Amino acid sequence: MGHNLVLLDKLSTQEARIWYAQKAIENNWSRNVLVMQIETRLIERQGNAVSNFEQRLPKPDSDLARESIKDPYRFDFLGLTEEAQEREIEGALVKHVTQFLLELGRRICFCGSSGVAASW
Repeated sequence: MGHNLVLLDKLSTQEARIWYAQKAIENNWSRNVLVMQIETRLIERQGNAVSNFEQRLPKPDSDLARESIKDPYRFDFLGLTEEAQEREIEGALVKHVTQFLLELGRRICFCGSSGVAASW
């Protein structure tokens, strides 16, 4: 029931409601995840790039090529500006993941960067 209310309240077109409803079912989204996907306009970011991969490449390769050019990821939660360099984005992501893992508590070890985080 909550999902239906979100779809009716947050979306103005029937097509968008159906699209988000199908994605919510396919991915087993909670109501909060559905709201977040609507607010970040997933429908506009979802692989809209035009390509001829399906006509020019065999099936496994065309799928891989199509996935590789999907719309960019959104890193709004990092608080960086659009002028951020790759190294700044990487550092902010590692810091974010490190903080998250440390919040999980004991028995977590992350050794994926020079800034090693551990909690025992």
